[in-house]
Amino acid sequence: MNKTIKFAASLLLINTLITDVHAQKTAPLWEDFVKAKKSGSTPVLPDFSYAGYGFSEIPIPAVTNKKYFKVDDYGAKPNDDQFDDQAIQKAIDAAEANPGGGVIYFSSGKYLIAPDEDAKKQILISKSGIILKGSGSGVGGTEIYQANMRINGRQFMFKPEKLNTEKLATIVKDAGRETFSVVVKDAARLKVGQDVVIRHKSEEYTRLYFSPLELKPQWSRLLGEKGGMQIYEIHTITKVEGEKVTFKNPIHLDIKMVKSANWTIESYVSIDHCGVEDILFTSNWKSYPEEFIHHKNEIHDYAYEAIGMEYVKNSWVRNCEFHDWNEGVMIRSGYQVTVENTHFRGKKGHASVHARTGYGVLVKKCTFNGAQHHGAGTGYGAVSTVITQCSLGTDQNFDIHSGQPFATLYDDIDGGVFYNLGGPEPGHPHHGKHLVLWDFHHKSAKDQHYNFWDMSRRRNYTIAEPILVGFQSDKEVTFDNAGVVEMKGEAVLPKSLFEAQLKLRLNK
Repeated sequence: MNKTIKFAASLLLINTLITDVHAQKTAPLWEDFVKAKKSGSTPVLPDFSYAGYGFSEIPIPAVTNKKYFKVDDYGAKPNDDQFDDQAIQKAIDAAEANPGGGVIYFSSGKYLIAPDEDAKKQILISKSGIILKGSGSGVGGTEIYQANMRINGRQFMFKPEKLNTEKLATIVKDAGRETFSVVVKDAARLKVGQDVVIRHKSEEYTRLYFSPLELKPQWSRLLGEKGGMQIYEIHTITKVEGEKVTFKNPIHLDIKMVKSANWTIESYVSIDHCGVEDILFTSNWKSYPEEFIHHKNEIHDYAYEAIGMEYVKNSWVRNCEFHDWNEGVMIRSGYQVTVENTHFRGKKGHASVHARTGYGVLVKKCTFNGAQHHGAGTGYGAVSTVITQCSLGTDQNFDIHSGQPFATLYDDIDGGVFYNLGGPEPGHPHHGKHLVLWDFHHKSAKDQHYNFWDMSRRRNYTIAEPILVGFQSDKEVTFDNAGVVEMKGEAVLPKSLFEAQLKLRLNK
């Protein structure tokens, strides 16, 4: 090919790329967000960029400079018929006794855990700085295999030894969503750098929050003297000026003073810089003589559960695979947690990754492949959960498991549906305000209709005024009671809302 032809071919390629980009349109809600950030006004969209390890401002750290504790040195042996639970726990205990923690390292090969069906037996991590690291999650790497079912027993549990929390202050003035400060009665116990929780629960505020949407009497957890949506927003204090307290990360709902209950600030107790990486987790669920049926019984839902992370901060699961599990990763009250480049395969089970009652859990570049009934999900007061650049199977639903999570982002998602959401009816509605579906590519076997505030059917979806931007589907999909539907059926810019918001915040 001569130079003239090469040049013409290059021009054609460039023009094609320019045409493809110009065929996409910038979403008006993105333009509204940028303008609001510049002017200091309140955008329609929440700022989801404060999610993930270190609020995604820094990469997850390499662990090569930490002290390694090889499980083989504590009695574990890969590729034999002996169970390695005790040896793994001994290695963890040794690392926890070391200042700064350490890496629990697994050689190549298959390690066996769970020699019996006692669900109270778990491998426990209760101190900061502990990382479980294998030799890779692919062929020739590390496999950890749960041999026996342990119903409601997550095999690796990250959780502080003590969870003593204290009330530190009372908020005394209204504060708007997407702002960063509150006014308290007495700030004497609040300090810069401190992690705290904004807490509130009352029927009075719940009715204000959902108004004018109707609440069903069957949603009994919202009603009565002890009822109400559970508000549990974790924040880090950056400034204390008199009675004004400023946070690093934004408040995601309007704080309004009510007569029936106070808004309080409490301490947040956690372990931090814990991780799981480069491991293939497998279980004997694949040999159970029944195919999965959702909620058939405890065996189908909870018999084989891999990892629990409770009250963890700046922690992660990365470069792992989970094959043949009822549940992969459960994160409860997590703060700045990332699940990245992690994949789910094998016999269908119940849940893959689920975030509850925390702030800023980020699930990024993961694939769910229909291996669990639920793709990545959230519930029970979780806020600012972000699922981005992930793929789900056809008719695999994401899980919004009631308990009114709010400000959740499903972003640049390929595949999946959102019908038959989970959770008991007393805990409905499924989601509060500001569920955002951005560039969501819905894939289903049949046409679907979604009524997002359905007062007639029990097992349906109750989501308060969701925002759908750039929603696309391979079948006909229609909506009732959506909040905003923008650019339906069109490619949208920016393609990833999370990445665009992060770049804007970091001035990149």
